[in-house]
Amino acid sequence: MSEKATGQHARGHSFLSSRISAGRLGMKRSVPQPVPPGDLESHGHPRVWLNCSELPEALGRRGLRVSGLDHALSGRRPPPVGSSGSCRPPALCSPLPLCPCRVAQAAPPAPEPRPSARRRPTAVPARREDPSAMWRVARGALRRALGAPLPPGRSLSSHQAATLTVTPGTGLADELLEIRVEGLGPGQPVTLRAAAVSHRGRLFHSSARYQADSRGALDLARDPALGGDFTGVEPMGLLWSLKPAGAENPWLRQMPRGAMKNPLKVEVTVHDRAPQPAARPGPVLASAQVQRWFSTPELLRTRLSAGRLRGVFLLPPGDGPFPGLIDMFGDGGLNESRASLLACRGFATLALPFFGYEDLPPIMKDLNLDYFEEAVQFVQSHSKVKGPNIGVIGSGKGAELAFSMASFLRNIAVVVSINGCISNTATALTCGPLILPGLPFNLDKVSAAEPGVYDIKEALVDPLDPAYQESRIPLEKADAHFLLIVGEDDRHWKSSVYADIAVKHLTEHGKTNFTLLRYPNAGHRIDPPYSPFFSVALDPVLKMPILGGGQLRDHACAQIESWKKILEFLHLHLG
Repeated sequence: MSEKATGQHARGHSFLSSRISAGRLGMKRSVPQPVPPGDLESHGHPRVWLNCSELPEALGRRGLRVSGLDHALSGRRPPPVGSSGSCRPPALCSPLPLCPCRVAQAAPPAPEPRPSARRRPTAVPARREDPSAMWRVARGALRRALGAPLPPGRSLSSHQAATLTVTPGTGLADELLEIRVEGLGPGQPVTLRAAAVSHRGRLFHSSARYQADSRGALDLARDPALGGDFTGVEPMGLLWSLKPAGAENPWLRQMPRGAMKNPLKVEVTVHDRAPQPAARPGPVLASAQVQRWFSTPELLRTRLSAGRLRGVFLLPPGDGPFPGLIDMFGDGGLNESRASLLACRGFATLALPFFGYEDLPPIMKDLNLDYFEEAVQFVQSHSKVKGPNIGVIGSGKGAELAFSMASFLRNIAVVVSINGCISNTATALTCGPLILPGLPFNLDKVSAAEPGVYDIKEALVDPLDPAYQESRIPLEKADAHFLLIVGEDDRHWKSSVYADIAVKHLTEHGKTNFTLLRYPNAGHRIDPPYSPFFSVALDPVLKMPILGGGQLRDHACAQIESWKKILEFLHLHLG
């Protein structure tokens, strides 16, 4: 999903190992820099064992850079490439059995709290936006990016009675949408499009071709998509297949990270379609606008700034007490999107950053468990939290830290690990008198998935290597219930192997307090349901585009199903 690197590739330059050339990696070479003395093997090529925070510096020493990376890091858009400049979705794979997104959803979702369709959440800043102006700008940008007709107002075709209904018009981001079209001609071919404006003003789009039934009606929970970004009966396919439009940077995710003050704004349009499948859609027959929120007006959001603890604490409405949670990601900064949704589902949740936010260390280096223990005590002691037991949910490095918290701290009753490792990685973790060294990355095993995109799956040293036994997290000491969620096509690291090691280790110690969920063809970043899929993303720690793995449809199914399992697991063990 990344754009091809531009310019002439350097040829014959050794990089990472004697088997990989700069030309194969699709990299440009700037002014050559000498390799420091003592960094050469007998072959004359550097062999480097690094923590992840040292990797960008090591690449820089070789005078190499990723084409297009400067644009990604600076926030500028990369230059258009070739004649396309847009991202093509990955090939679709066969669906998972019993996948929720493959089943027609005739009944409405379970009665969970949701924002009112008639009331704008109070979290929106006092200065109101002009919705019509926002959509005029989005239409113009998409028209330039896609070369597609997106005229405002009604269609110029003969089908003036077509109506598009999307409900709820305002709702939470994890809620199922009902998308229906009426007033079409019998068997009329149409194209449905979704155009989204993210919280930072970036544009995303998706489309699929459909055919109306004999009554001129269309229901995405019943009727299959015949082509486009997805096929088959996919009620939410237009959302989870959203991809960057035109020249938008394909490596930057759409999911919001910071304050939940703005929704994801989506416009769904129905187009009259020409008979040829490759032809552009015709005029707009009908349109509807949707707002997808990660919070509700009643949610209480508190920013932590006293002492050394940082983050955002989110409380559900009411007197409580509520089950307590800590939510962590491994890519730095504050990410409260998942924590906000968990709070909307009844959990008092602390979105906890541990580097790259405010006055926290800018890079992940030399972590101390005392910081995380302070976070646990904060949640436990809150008057509206049902204590003393709380839960921890984490993705990647966040899952690994959740394992350490459950192994060394008291009153951690639940751990949800999403593609985590069973050893401490990248940097040392101090746990009282004990220090867990960081399991390093072997730079020689970084490869190129495509020009300008790196595959680091093989780079992390084997956790079972006796030389790194001290890095292993002693899960046998934990009394928590573990939910291990694994994307079997995770290309960030071998999370499936790590989960198997964890299960084997717990079983050998007589533990049965774990549940393992495997999702074939799912990648590394398993977000809340209906989140757009990115097989490649700019890693904020490694500062380069990294392959995350996964296939579009199966990854979307994993996000839908795992979110249901997470909520069930948390309610079961936290009350």
